[in-house]
Amino acid sequence: MNLLNKRSALTLCGFVFLALSVAHSLPGEAKKADGQTLSGDAPRAEQQTSDINTLRKFEPSVDEEYTLGAGDAIAIDYPGHSDLSSKDVIGPDGRVTLPLAGPIKLSDLTREAAGLKIAEALSPYYTKLTATVRVEKYGSNYITLLGDVKNPGMVSFDQTPTLLGLLSRGGIEPRPDGTFPEQCIIYRGDQVYWVKLHDMLAASSPMADLRLRRNDVVFVPALASKAVTVMGRVQHPGSIALKRDSTVVTVLGEAGGLSDGAGRNPEILVVHRTSGEKNQFVYFKDLLRPESGNDVPLYPGDIVFVPQSGWNKASVVIQNMAPFLTMATFAAIALH
Repeated sequence: MNLLNKRSALTLCGFVFLALSVAHSLPGEAKKADGQTLSGDAPRAEQQTSDINTLRKFEPSVDEEYTLGAGDAIAIDYPGHSDLSSKDVIGPDGRVTLPLAGPIKLSDLTREAAGLKIAEALSPYYTKLTATVRVEKYGSNYITLLGDVKNPGMVSFDQTPTLLGLLSRGGIEPRPDGTFPEQCIIYRGDQVYWVKLHDMLAASSPMADLRLRRNDVVFVPALASKAVTVMGRVQHPGSIALKRDSTVVTVLGEAGGLSDGAGRNPEILVVHRTSGEKNQFVYFKDLLRPESGNDVPLYPGDIVFVPQSGWNKASVVIQNMAPFLTMATFAAIALH
């Protein structure tokens, strides 16, 4: 062995030695006895997704009667006393001002209840007076839409507002795979509801278009960057957008498939960098057989590496992945 080969061998041995020294700190594997991770990352707050039964209780009744609110334009008629008829807009304080009776609060009353209250306020001046109220413009029937939409703000409705009606009017930003947002959040007073919108649509659930109530606030979270990186012996290594139905086979296909040097049945490494899952090795031919149950779930930030065929796998991995991965990942390959 000449001097150059000796130096190469020593260099490779040094990498393997370092890899072995950190083998117990692999991503997704290193944990304390009490279950806390050793990574030093702050714990993530768990989001509570509302189930179908919770949403059914949250949804207003289909025959729930509308109540008046600030900004509603109303017409008040008095059968037999057309000279008293008037058109008013309910003020920010929920009141209208009537001749003789003065200010009277009508907000949060149904149209029938508002008519009774108006007649009662005028009863000292008229006998057997009745009043009817109709809404000419629903100025208070709005939902506030915020987040990753084209037209955030207050959206007014002339009928019962619904979730899909709101989102369609607000303009959903297109996703890379053409789907609706994964979820949205509904705020009602001090109550917060997470809605799995995409899953409900996929299941044809009517709750995807659940009825909303005036003054609800709906927030659509921004789409986080969802991609995996394909490296090694593929035609077009690089970043691949992660879709809901992505698998190792589909992302390899989007990367152009295996290239020369991968061999007929490479043992593919999937590095889970952020999900907390253990790194996984799987043979390519096993991935092509769905009945084998060997498919590997993918998460945003994962790396799919196709090694070169041959005995010197550890050397090839170190040469190709050193700029991108930590020594903990080298350990996964060296130990396998």
